[in-house]
Amino acid sequence: MQFEVEVYQSETGEWVATAVAYHVSVRGRTEKEALARIMDALALHFKKTPK
Repeated sequence: MQFEVEVYQSETGEWVATAVAYHVSVRGRTEKEALARIMDALALHFKKTPK
């Protein structure tokens, strides 16, 4: 699967990653951490979403 993800650094210096189509966002101390967390958050999102 492929996802469109927006990644940016907030004013506080945290990195924010958002899966655009699923409205799932996470924060991390580094860009790499935010991207890893978005994958975990999407996995959890798909487990909770009814089919």
